[in-house]
Amino acid sequence: MEEMRAEKGGFANRLHRPRRFSPRNPSAMPVPTLPAPLERIRMLLDKLLQHEDGWVFAKPVDPLSLGLRDYYSDISNPMDLGTVSCRLDGNRYMDLHSFARDVRLTFRNAMVYNDKGDDVYESAAELSEIFESGWASIEQVLPSPPPITDRRMKLKDELPRLSKDLQRRAVVIMKDIDAWLQEANGRVQVDFDKADEATLDKLEWLVVLGAMQQVITVPIWCPYDSKLPNMFILQHSFVMLLVTILS
Repeated sequence: MEEMRAEKGGFANRLHRPRRFSPRNPSAMPVPTLPAPLERIRMLLDKLLQHEDGWVFAKPVDPLSLGLRDYYSDISNPMDLGTVSCRLDGNRYMDLHSFARDVRLTFRNAMVYNDKGDDVYESAAELSEIFESGWASIEQVLPSPPPITDRRMKLKDELPRLSKDLQRRAVVIMKDIDAWLQEANGRVQVDFDKADEATLDKLEWLVVLGAMQQVITVPIWCPYDSKLPNMFILQHSFVMLLVTILS
C-alpha cells in the first residue's frame, strides 16, 4: 500500500508540474504581448514626467514670473508635457504622430530658448533622447500618417462646411501663422500652403467638433491648454447638443 501511495503521489506531482516547452517546438512557446500603442504612449509620457527633471516641462513656461520678456519673441508655439498629457487624456490627438510632434516641440522650444550647457537645455536634450528611444518601437506599429498635402486638400473641402463659430476659430488659427489673406463679403481666404502639421492638427480638431452629432459633451478641465476646448463625450441617441468652453 505504501508503495502504491508513493507511486500515486509521484504521478500526481508529475501532473501538477509546470509544462516545459521544448525549443524544438517553437509553436508551443508562449508569445509575449506588448501593451497597445496608446497604453505604451501613456507609459512613455509618464516616464518623462516622473524623471528627476520632468517637473521643468510639466507646466507651461510662465514668462512673467520668470522674467523672460523675450520668450514669445523666440518661441511662437509654446508647448509642455502637462498640456500633452491633457490632450492625450481628452482624446485630442487625431493620430498618435501628433502626440510625438507636441513632445518634440516641448524639448525643441527649451533648446532653442536656452543656450547649450544651460541646465534646462541639457535636461531637454536628455529627456528628448529618452523619448526618441521609447518612441521608435511604438512608431513601428503605427500606421503611416497621411501626407501633409492630402491633409491640406481635405481641410480645404471640410472647413467651409463648419458652423460660422468654428469657421471663426479656424480663421484665428490661420491668422496666428499669417496664413489669413483677406475677408470680403463675409468670405475669408486663407493660404493653406502655410499650414504646418501643428496647425493642421488644430484645424482637424475643429472638423471633429463640427462632426459631433447626437452627443452630449461635458468639458474636462485642463489648466494648461487654452487654445482649444477639451471635451469628454457621452453618447446620446436622441439629443443633439454641443457645449464647448475654452478652459
